[in-house]
Amino acid sequence: MSHVGNKIRAGFFATPERQGEYFTQLLEVEGSGVWLDPTCGEGEILKQLSAAFQKEDCRITTYGVELDKGRADKAKSVLDHTINAPIESMVIVRGVLL
Repeated sequence: MSHVGNKIRAGFFATPERQGEYFTQLLEVEGSGVWLDPTCGEGEILKQLSAAFQKEDCRITTYGVELDKGRADKAKSVLDHTINAPIESMVIVRGVLL
């Protein structure tokens, strides 16, 4: 099967919103930070998780990497930073995703 065929066959399965609710119950967040989702899809789960902990004294900067251009474009509207590329090519240097 071709490389493109493998990507199509792999499909896209978004993490359900309910699962995000479970995650927020399990996480303990203290202070600001940077969160990375290396397979962010449309960015909704990272947006949901970070929004649950955003406060005046807790700023969470979100980074997403997505292989599919259409999903990456959607993620750009909900995350702070989104890159359309394979995760293997990404590097974070001083808070900047390259």
